[in-house]
Amino acid sequence: MGLRTKEEYFRGIESHPREIYIAGERVDDPFKHPITRSVLNSIGATFDLALKKEYEGILTAIGLDNEKINRFLHIESSKEDLLLRIEAMRIVNRFIGDCNYRCAGHDAINALYATTFEIDREFNTNYHERLKSYLKMVQHNDLVIAGAITDVKGDRSKGPSEQDEKDTYVHIVEERRDGIVVSGVKMHISGAMMSDELVVIPTRALKEGEEEYAVAFSIPSHTDGIYYISSWNNMDVLYKVANELGVKLDVPSIYGHRITNIILFDNVFIPKERVFMSGEVKYTGNLVKYFIAHHRGGGAGCKAAFGEVIIGATALMAKANGVLESRVIREKLTEMKYHAEASYATGVAAAIKGWAHESGEYIPDIMLANVAKLEAVNHMKELISLAGDIGGGIVVNMPSGKDLDNLKFGDKLKAVLRAGSEYTAEDRLKIARFLQNWVAGIHLVGLIQGGGPPATCYIFIDRLLKEEVPKLIKNVEDITGIRK
Repeated sequence: MGLRTKEEYFRGIESHPREIYIAGERVDDPFKHPITRSVLNSIGATFDLALKKEYEGILTAIGLDNEKINRFLHIESSKEDLLLRIEAMRIVNRFIGDCNYRCAGHDAINALYATTFEIDREFNTNYHERLKSYLKMVQHNDLVIAGAITDVKGDRSKGPSEQDEKDTYVHIVEERRDGIVVSGVKMHISGAMMSDELVVIPTRALKEGEEEYAVAFSIPSHTDGIYYISSWNNMDVLYKVANELGVKLDVPSIYGHRITNIILFDNVFIPKERVFMSGEVKYTGNLVKYFIAHHRGGGAGCKAAFGEVIIGATALMAKANGVLESRVIREKLTEMKYHAEASYATGVAAAIKGWAHESGEYIPDIMLANVAKLEAVNHMKELISLAGDIGGGIVVNMPSGKDLDNLKFGDKLKAVLRAGSEYTAEDRLKIARFLQNWVAGIHLVGLIQGGGPPATCYIFIDRLLKEEVPKLIKNVEDITGIRK
């Protein structure tokens, strides 16, 4: 098969129910709940776009069985692949106007591809062949993979084995001849509840004595014993209430906002052929490093797309307000464009400086990938601030769309909230609500924390710098004639 349609993806979800909870209530039909439906719509768009002829070779690739596949399931095998991945992220996220929910899965399988090769070479295991068999299956069936990386972590001053509650990290509770049993909790996993497959890897480098936490595996998302508890924030409340009131104006996009999940594994059996790491603590550091390189470097396309969406919404508000051609507004929009492209550029640099792993996979430059993450955070902060400046107070102080229907004053509100002649009050409120998602919603913290907080980037840069400092010192000693 190789490439599915959106409708085929939807039918797959319908035929495999799973336990999802939002605000304490079980979701019986994800196609009818406004929050799960928005995730389905976003993921569905990745299927629609991959089938468009103009994106062939960008949103598609050639898989391990020489079959045309979705790029989110591809193992990157050249610098061009790394660049195309960034471009794919930019195309998809610009179309959706939010998260596509597939990047972490892509990055997890790529990190595993190199790491399983290394483990097998030293320990004569067969993880790499297992992974390749698994990848051929998901590529052929065009399945959606959610990457489950971040553990709940508990007390951050303690390691996994020191926690009072073991389930703060996913771990092995039983080893059998035919597989393993795992328990534990992952958190902040984007869109996992609407995926076909979960790929689980450790969230940190581990040491001797922490073997039970050194586990990587795949599992169908609907497996018994897996529970999804959705994030619940101000935007979720808005969507739920607006849906209950029947106010479509307050939900301006069918793609919603970024939804994350807690994933609870309650003694879940993982078949042997789906286990890709089981106790090899020595290689957890490399696994995390390779994931970070792909995720932070490849995320440049995501941030550039978000920047373009915010610029579009901000310019639209300025146009509706009649000030788009103002010199001050044009200058600020230009600055916003600079921030979007600067976020993109460092990710492109990480791809161009990428390197070939012995497994045949290409990995972005780890130093530049971390710089790309830091640059994206700093630039997106400024971009969002400028959007709030241009968008105006209405972005956070707008009334509900239901107020426009009030028999006493609805017509007056429609009259006064209409700025120029081209856009209605309803149009203006839709723009404001869309911008609110970015300016006063969850996205700024999501951008800062997604893929790991900035502090972890500095840790990686510090480690790499320590290796480089002696050479830098020697260079200046040579320049100045100092001999020690």
